[in-house]
Amino acid sequence: MSNGIERDPAIGLGGLWPINVLRRWSASGPGFEPVSESLPALTASHPLTGEGPGRGFIDASPDCIEVLDANGNLQYANPMALRLLRSKNTAENEGEPWVDGWPVEAHAAVATALGQARSIGTAAFGGWRPNGRGESRYWDVAVSELIDAQAAPIGFYAVSRDLTWMKRAEEDRDLRSLEMSHRLKNVFALVNGLVTVSARSEPSVQPYARALRERLSALDRGLLYLHAPVTDAAEGQPRQTLQNLLRSLLEPYETARPARRRFRFLQSYNPVIGCQTVTCLALIVHELSTNAIKHGALSTANGTIFITCREQDGEMQLIWTERGGPSISSVPKHVGFGSTLAQRCIGGHLEGTISHSWQRRGLKVRIGVPVDHLSG
Repeated sequence: MSNGIERDPAIGLGGLWPINVLRRWSASGPGFEPVSESLPALTASHPLTGEGPGRGFIDASPDCIEVLDANGNLQYANPMALRLLRSKNTAENEGEPWVDGWPVEAHAAVATALGQARSIGTAAFGGWRPNGRGESRYWDVAVSELIDAQAAPIGFYAVSRDLTWMKRAEEDRDLRSLEMSHRLKNVFALVNGLVTVSARSEPSVQPYARALRERLSALDRGLLYLHAPVTDAAEGQPRQTLQNLLRSLLEPYETARPARRRFRFLQSYNPVIGCQTVTCLALIVHELSTNAIKHGALSTANGTIFITCREQDGEMQLIWTERGGPSISSVPKHVGFGSTLAQRCIGGHLEGTISHSWQRRGLKVRIGVPVDHLSG
C-alpha cells in the first residue's frame, strides 16, 4: 500500500483532524505510525521551516496551530494562529516562550499540559487567552509531543480552537439556572409564609400547617438539585451520591410514620455521581413522582413504590416499581413532554436507556446508565 495520511476512525472532532490523531499508514508493514515520521521537513533544530506535506496541512488547518521546540518556545505559527492569536509574523515571535502568550492565571495549566505531553504524548486543557486584538477568548487546546524519525522528542504541536461561543452559552445557562434557583426559593418561602399566616388564628389546623411547611421545605431542597448539585468546596467537583440524591428528592412525598413508608429501597447501589447525572436523574425522579401523585401509587392511601439500584455488567440499573395504586387497563396513547424529556436526557447526555412497562398492577420503569458515565 502506498503511503498516505489517514485518520484514526475511533477519534473525531467535528470533521477536523487534530494533529495528535493523525497517523501514517506504513508501506513497510501494517499499523499506524506518528504522522511526524512522514514529514521530511521536520528537524530537531527548526521544525517546519521547509516546505512539505506537513507544512501544507498545518497552513491549511482552520485551527490555530503553534509549533514549539522542546523547551516550549515558539518556532512556527500557522496563518490562522497569526490571524487570531498574534499580531506579528512568526519571525518576530520566534523563540518566545509559549506560556508568555497566556495570562498569568493560565500559566500553571500550560506548564501542566507541556509536562503531560512529555510524559504520555498528549494533553488537553481549556482557558482564556487574548487574541491578536487583545480580546479575551476561550480556547480549547490540545498539546502533542513532536518526535523525529528516530522517535526522539523535538518539540510540541499546540492546536487551539476558539470555543468562546460555547463557554459564553455555558455561563449564560449557569446564570439562568442560578436565577431559577433563587426564584424557586422565593416561591417556597412565600408559600410557607402564607401557610403560617393562614393557620395562625386556627389552632386546630396547626399540626396540618406544620406538616405542610415541612413538606414544602423538603420539596424545596429536592428541586434545588436541578440547579445546584452538591459539590466539594475545596475542589469544586460534584460529591453527590445516588442514594443521597434519591432520598432527598423523594422525602417530600414520604409519610411521617416510619411504619408506613411510601418508598421501599430494595437494593442500594450508591456510586458518586456527577453534575450531568444529578440533573438528569433529578428531572426524571421528579417527573415520576409527580405522575405517581396524579394517577399512580402515590394517589392512593396504601400505594408503595419499590426502588432498586444495582450495578450489573458495567451498568447502573435503577428500577422504579409502583404497587397499590389504581389498576392500569391500557398503555397511554399520548407521550407527554416529561417522558420525552427523560428519554432525551438519559439517551443524549448519559448514553443510557429508559423503558416503561405499563403492568396492570402498576408502572415499572427501568433506567440503565453505563457506570463510567455516572461521574459526568
